[in-house]
Amino acid sequence: MITDSIYFKVSRSFDSNIAFISAGDHQVLVDAGTGFYFSSLEESLQSVGASVESITDIVLTHCHIDHIGGVVPILETANPTIHLHRAEAEPINNGDMSKTLASTFGGDLPPFKIRGILDEGSILEFGDIRLKVFHTPGHSSGSITMEVIGERILFTGDTLFPGGSFGRVDFADGDAAKLVESLKRISEMDFDIGLPGHMNAMKHNAKQSAATSYRIAKSMFRV
Repeated sequence: MITDSIYFKVSRSFDSNIAFISAGDHQVLVDAGTGFYFSSLEESLQSVGASVESITDIVLTHCHIDHIGGVVPILETANPTIHLHRAEAEPINNGDMSKTLASTFGGDLPPFKIRGILDEGSILEFGDIRLKVFHTPGHSSGSITMEVIGERILFTGDTLFPGGSFGRVDFADGDAAKLVESLKRISEMDFDIGLPGHMNAMKHNAKQSAATSYRIAKSMFRV
């Protein structure tokens, strides 16, 4: 538990981390994992008094298979609004799933509809929880970071990880220079807790960790 409304499930293996937000009539997932460990997600939701069927929204930090694959089994029993940055949502809505990297990792991901098209500055309102979207490309073209307004919490997706780590840029739409710029931007934000797409939550010295990641990436990529 991160706050009374935000729960954070650390990933298994290739799976992404998954956050759950319970706010009034809204039951929200931030990222959905691969879907390989769907029963574990069901159990985690039940442990906090929720269920897959109750999910109203899924906000994706980007569209790679390890974050988006879990949408497929969820859609079998629920009808959530799926939110994704425009750079990746529009290809998916046009039936192009190449940015998901499903084929790269031997998966088969059927197209589905992204109804929540996100842009820089978009505000998502879920009861008393408000999320502000920042476009932070580099790991992928549509990667986002989200601020929980008033809580000093950031969802950093696969842009920023703890311990000076950051997302890889060797996929087709990765861009080292953009990643460094995104890390710089995050390092200048005011936050206390960082919730990444993989690895553990940054509950202490998160801003310092962001500065370290920026410094290491800038040196590594020489930009």
